[in-house]
Amino acid sequence: MNAQQPPAPQFLTSAAQLAAYTQAATRDLNYLPGEVIVKFRVGVSVNQQARALSSVRSQPSTDRLQWIADRTARLMVPEDPDSIAVAANLMRQPEVEYAQPNWLRQPSSVPNDTQYAARQWNMTLLDMPRAWDINTSGGAGVTVAVIDTGLTSVNATYAFKTWNGTAIVTAQVPVGINPDVDASRLAANRDFVFWTGPVIDFHGHGTHVSGTVAQSTNNNLGYAGVAFGAKIMPLKVCLSFWDIQILQAENGVTGYPSFNIGGCPTSAVIAAVRYAADNGAKVINLSLGGTDASPADQDAMNYALARGVFVAMSAGNEFEDGNPVTYPASYGKLVAGAMAVGAVGRTQVRSYYSTTGDFVEIAAPGGDAREGGSNGVIYQSGMLFSDYNPAVVILPRFNRYSDVGFQGTSMASPHVAGIAALLMSQGVTSPAAVEALITATAKDLGTAGRDNLYGAGLIQPRTALRGFGVLR
Repeated sequence: MNAQQPPAPQFLTSAAQLAAYTQAATRDLNYLPGEVIVKFRVGVSVNQQARALSSVRSQPSTDRLQWIADRTARLMVPEDPDSIAVAANLMRQPEVEYAQPNWLRQPSSVPNDTQYAARQWNMTLLDMPRAWDINTSGGAGVTVAVIDTGLTSVNATYAFKTWNGTAIVTAQVPVGINPDVDASRLAANRDFVFWTGPVIDFHGHGTHVSGTVAQSTNNNLGYAGVAFGAKIMPLKVCLSFWDIQILQAENGVTGYPSFNIGGCPTSAVIAAVRYAADNGAKVINLSLGGTDASPADQDAMNYALARGVFVAMSAGNEFEDGNPVTYPASYGKLVAGAMAVGAVGRTQVRSYYSTTGDFVEIAAPGGDAREGGSNGVIYQSGMLFSDYNPAVVILPRFNRYSDVGFQGTSMASPHVAGIAALLMSQGVTSPAAVEALITATAKDLGTAGRDNLYGAGLIQPRTALRGFGVLR
């Protein structure tokens, strides 16, 4: 008798939702048109939900609500593409606690291990070898959820539809696990945006971030990770060019999408935060953000903190673009156990792009190409970009790896997530206590005391671990 075969993976993004991504890219919108996140008040019945929805011009029924949490749902109203107006209208209804557009967040990067000494100046700057002398397990026993573009969790070849310039064709697309990441340390991976199959990174950002958190170390290969003994929970919440290209073709849409298409919808981010908190993660890394306030993000953060999960977040890369407040990072200052992370370069000076403000709580290496050119960015083992560069590649592959350098607060945040994992593996189980140790042991930079450029200063992993009294 043959064993029952698992169901074939199902794609998660409909043709209508793909059209929303296309509109967002074409019109340079920071939200998905026709999508709103709505939270109803306690005790609101289905009939009362329907009454609130009847205030929307297209009068959607309650079956348009896709539930994310017990009172929070994504409302799909493609007939009403002005999500800001729809949300504002719903906010006036007595049944609604809050409503907001489904904001599109973006990854916060500006784009005896063989490369450790040559390129990982960030690990030397943080004195990581002596920190590992204290925590020899590298954070073993702790799971870090990386909520991002994904980290490929399977070695396989998939038959995906795509556009070859003249027609939709079925292409054999090979994908592979990063050889510098032990596959046994990938835990409970899940995709919230592309399909119900294994997580695949079609972009590279999530792979790079995951490497800084927990890439294998002392394996005579590639690069080192801060918490090399921790498990990684890859949670995919972002769509990029190749995700959209494949999804379009699978839905019969011809042509190429624009290079700037995609993003990380708030609905997926908050679902992933809750999933991580409910499935064993003790640290969450969010190397993504946007400039629009989002109470749904704040709710999800509080949900994770209440379950003992520390949250590290990139502070943003918009210093030279008006230096706006970044979300969800700005919510970190309101609670203990969640931290907004700014970036420094090799000389411990704030990276030129790193957003500043009263919400920046700590600084970590994020790289600065203006200081050191290609030697001034953060390197990890990543997918070979020439294999999937959408400007030149028609049929991509995602199973070959090389040295990849990025800069951004996206690169800074996972250093803090890694330290949190090390501390938690030593018994500091409270997110608030983790933040307090990281803050108290930071190296003061800039103006004496806390400032808006560096927060409390540059993280000091070894000092934080010694501060807990674990040196033996």
